[in-house]
Amino acid sequence: MNLPAVSPDAPPSNVCGRTTSITLFTTQKPWGRFWMPFMFTLTRAAPKSLEAMDKLSFISFASWSLIRELPYNGPPQTVRRLRYPHLFFEVSFNGSWAQYIDSSVRVLTTGMYTFWGSSRRFPGPLPAGPFQAFFKVHEVDASHYHCAYPDATVTIVRSALELEERLEMFAHRVRHLPEEQFDAAWDAFIEDAQRYL
Repeated sequence: MNLPAVSPDAPPSNVCGRTTSITLFTTQKPWGRFWMPFMFTLTRAAPKSLEAMDKLSFISFASWSLIRELPYNGPPQTVRRLRYPHLFFEVSFNGSWAQYIDSSVRVLTTGMYTFWGSSRRFPGPLPAGPFQAFFKVHEVDASHYHCAYPDATVTIVRSALELEERLEMFAHRVRHLPEEQFDAAWDAFIEDAQRYL
């Protein structure tokens, strides 16, 4: 079967507009099979523990999963139980690969130890160079990546959602106002809305 040639000028398969995706598989140390489920439970019970990541306004999505077996995908393949679990990590963000790593290791230093410390050959987050090499070695190329709003940054999307909510509140608040009061309320709304545009 002959596949069409990919143009050298084509964007990478993990980039869609302003958004980039990274997918990683890292082998867990023996204690990782217990540590990571504990961390998943802890972060679901206390979402504020991920507040530092949420403050990185360029990250739109991040997910960790523990993979213990490779599923059946048709003959001749069978279900394959892995000797060691693997951490499957996905992240979508605005900007370049290097910018993401550099910003993340400086802001999320403790979190990097928490989530990657159970991975074999984890070099620590700082200095950033060895950590970038660790990511490169374990990165899996995406064959396809889709982003719903490729031309919008995470900040733009969050601002749009906030503005939509404020517009709905405004519409509810002024629906019975007389015209002269509506004009003043509209002017005030437009002035307030500037910070979301």
